[in-house]
Amino acid sequence: MINKGREYEKKAGKFLEKEGIVLLEKNFFGSHGEIDIIGLDGSTLVFFEVKYRKNDRFGFPEEAINKKKAFRIYLTAKEYVSKKKIKNKDIRFDSITFLGEKISWQKNIFWGDEIGI
Repeated sequence: MINKGREYEKKAGKFLEKEGIVLLEKNFFGSHGEIDIIGLDGSTLVFFEVKYRKNDRFGFPEEAINKKKAFRIYLTAKEYVSKKKIKNKDIRFDSITFLGEKISWQKNIFWGDEIGI
C-alpha cells in the first residue's frame, strides 16, 4: 500500500506543478506525523494531504481526513514552520484526492477552531 500511496503523491505533485504550485518538500516527517506535499500557491504556504481510493466502496478519500488526522497535520505543519524559521506567511491546508484516476483539489480543508486549536 505504501507504494500505491507514493505513486499517487507523485501524480499529485505533477498535477500541482501544472496548476502553478511551487513544490518545496515531499514527505516531510515531523514528530507528529507526515505531510505529503508542501508548496507555495503564490505567497501562501500550503500543506497538502494526498488520499487515494480505488473506488468508493469503503468511502470517499476525503473522508479519511478526520479531525484526528487534521490535528496531526496541523502539529506537523507547525513544526515545519518552526524548523524552517518561516514568519509572516499565509498558510493553508488543502487536499488532493483521487477516486480511481479522477483527481480533486480541495482548498482550506480545515480551520483551527474545527480541530480544537
